[in-house]
Amino acid sequence: MELTTEETKVLLRSRKLKATPTRLEVLSTLKKHTSAVTFSEIQRVCTNTDRVTLYRTIQTFLDKGIIHKAYQSEEETFYALCNHNCSSEAHFHDHLHFKCSTCDQVTCQQLTDEIKIVLPNFKINKVDINITGICNRCCA
Repeated sequence: MELTTEETKVLLRSRKLKATPTRLEVLSTLKKHTSAVTFSEIQRVCTNTDRVTLYRTIQTFLDKGIIHKAYQSEEETFYALCNHNCSSEAHFHDHLHFKCSTCDQVTCQQLTDEIKIVLPNFKINKVDINITGICNRCCA
């Protein structure tokens, strides 16, 4: 999702958030990447912001449906921008997350077919699908 600075400000205002320098810098970092971004990378780029402020900013973006956790391992969490359907009430993602074991990039991959999961006598609220393998760039 490519956003201009003005579109980023509109997005923040639509979620009742101020367009602070930290928020703009974090979103700018996320939108510059074609894959999900680790917290470490966000922290490396946002040198004028302390770690606690970055965590709070990311948590606010998660709560407001601006970003989502694309992948989480023991070492690192990867974040990606949400589509326009997400909100503070719910995230709507019809994709899976693919982590390349060669280049370590995490990408959101759209599904061509719907995946149905049925568990009798259970109510499913959310399904997260993470796949690890070798991406098309590393396979080439």
